[in-house]
Amino acid sequence: MASVTAVHRTGDVGEPRFADVVLAVGLAVAGQLDLRYNLDNSTQYGPDFAAAVVVAVATLSLAWRRRWPFGVLCVVAGAIAGPELFGTLTFTLWGHFVPLLVAAYTVARWCSGRMAAIGAGIVGVAIAVVLLRVPATGSAGNIPFAVVPAAVVMIVGRVLRRGHQGATELAARARRLEVEHEAGVAAALALERNRIARELHDVVAHCVSVMVVQAGVAEALLDRSPEQSREPLRAVQETGREAIAELTRMLGLLRGGSGDSPDRLAPQPGVEQLPELVERLGASGLDVQLSSTGAPRSLPPGMDLTVFRIAQEALTNVLKHAGLGASAWLRLSYGPRSIDLEVIDDGTSTASSVDSGHGVIGMAERASVFGGRLEAGPRPQGGFRVFATLPLEAG
Repeated sequence: MASVTAVHRTGDVGEPRFADVVLAVGLAVAGQLDLRYNLDNSTQYGPDFAAAVVVAVATLSLAWRRRWPFGVLCVVAGAIAGPELFGTLTFTLWGHFVPLLVAAYTVARWCSGRMAAIGAGIVGVAIAVVLLRVPATGSAGNIPFAVVPAAVVMIVGRVLRRGHQGATELAARARRLEVEHEAGVAAALALERNRIARELHDVVAHCVSVMVVQAGVAEALLDRSPEQSREPLRAVQETGREAIAELTRMLGLLRGGSGDSPDRLAPQPGVEQLPELVERLGASGLDVQLSSTGAPRSLPPGMDLTVFRIAQEALTNVLKHAGLGASAWLRLSYGPRSIDLEVIDDGTSTASSVDSGHGVIGMAERASVFGGRLEAGPRPQGGFRVFATLPLEAG
C-alpha cells in the first residue's frame, strides 16, 4: 500500500480532489435513484436498507480514489461482492457496476504494474461473484457486458499511465539538459575570464617593470639634471594609473563583475574592523564576545585581511549552523612570533554541517598562504572550534 500511495501522489499534480468528491457524490445520488427504481419494480432480493448502504459505500469511497487507489478498489469490490456471499442483493448499473469500473481504471492509471495486476484479479473475482450469485445477472449473455468494459477501462488506464510517465521522463531529461547547458556555459565563461585575467596579469607585470625602469632613470637624473627627471616621474605616474586600472579590471573579471564598482575600490578590512563585524553579527542575533591578549601590532595588509576573513567566515558558520540562542567567543592572541585566532561556540554545529560548504577549505587556504595552519572541528563539550595561527616572520 505504501508504494501505491507514493506512485499516486507523484501523479496527483493538477488533478484536484474536488473532482473526485463531485464524481463520488454524483454516482451516489445516481446509484440511490437507480436502486429506488429497481426496488419500485420489485427486482430486489434483499433488505432495502442493506442495499442502500452497499451503494453508498461503493460510490462515496471514490472520493479518495486518487489518494488510495488500491484501497478504494478493495472497498468497492468488497461492498459489491461481499454481501452476495451471505445473501443476494440488487445489482445496479450506477450504484454497483460504474463505481467498480471507476475504481478499476484508477488502479490501472495510478498504481504500479504489480498492483494493477492484483487489482485486475480483484475486479474479476467481484464480477464472477455477482454473475454467480445475482439471479438477474447470472446468464452467459451478460458475461461480455461485464468483462469487456472492465478490461477496456484498465487498458486505457495503463496506456494513459505510460504516456504520463513518458512525458514526465522527457520533461526531466529536458531539465537535465538545460542544467548541463547552463553549467557548460558557466564553465566556458569562467575559463575565458581566467584567460583574460592571465593576459591582464602580463600587462600589469609589464607596467610594473616599466615603472621600475623609469624610477631608476629619474633617480639617476635627480642629481645631474633635476628638470629632466620630471619626465620619467610623470611616466611612472601614468604607468601606475594604468596598472591600477588593469588590476581593477582583472579583479572584476575574477569576481564575475565589471570590476569598476566603487565598493570594490574601498580599503580592505582588517583586525581594526573586527569590532564592527561583531556588532553586525550581534544585530543578527548572535552573541559574540571579542577579546585580545598580547601587545597589538601592525600587520602586513595581506595578513591583516586574512585574519579578518577567517574570523568572518568562522563567525558566519556559527550564525548558520550553531542554532538559535548560541554564543560565540572570538579571541586574538599576539605572540612574539605569531598571531593566533580562535573562534568557539556552544551551539549544535557538527563537522558534517559545517563541511557541507567550502568555508573551512577557504579558511585553511588563506592561512596556508602565510605559512600558517588552521584547525576546525567539534568541541568535546559541545559546539565548534576554529583555530588559526599565522607566523609573523612569514608576513
